[in-house]
Amino acid sequence: MREDLGSTAGTPRQAPGPLMFRAMREDADGYPVVGRSGRTLGVRIEGPTPDIPFAEDGSVAPATGGMSVALDLARNLPKPRLPKTLGGEGRDPVFRMSAETLPAALIVRPDRYPHGCVEPRSRCPLTQFESDLSGTRPWWSKVHE
Repeated sequence: MREDLGSTAGTPRQAPGPLMFRAMREDADGYPVVGRSGRTLGVRIEGPTPDIPFAEDGSVAPATGGMSVALDLARNLPKPRLPKTLGGEGRDPVFRMSAETLPAALIVRPDRYPHGCVEPRSRCPLTQFESDLSGTRPWWSKVHE
């Protein structure tokens, strides 16, 4: 088993393609918790460092930010998000998903490798973007504690 790819026995393999990794709180059903924080499946929209800006009409646009992910390897997560078992300081499990599994409304944009942003493919209401992100929940699989 290659832990960097996140293979786990008994777990269906993801579709082939670029892999995205994110450390997130785990819900009781084993999938990521949905929310508006850096530790959940979603984006921060308030505070000193929002993940994506939104316009006065409540819309968000591509290439302006989104949900942060590490590309290719779980070990590409920043040290504060990387679990202690992988040499980091994080306290949440790592989940992975193939970028090819994203719905048509979302895209992953590498911005400064190995960091990428899952963002809307086109301008849309923030509520739609958040719904699209939360809709990916069943496609994330836990790969490392």
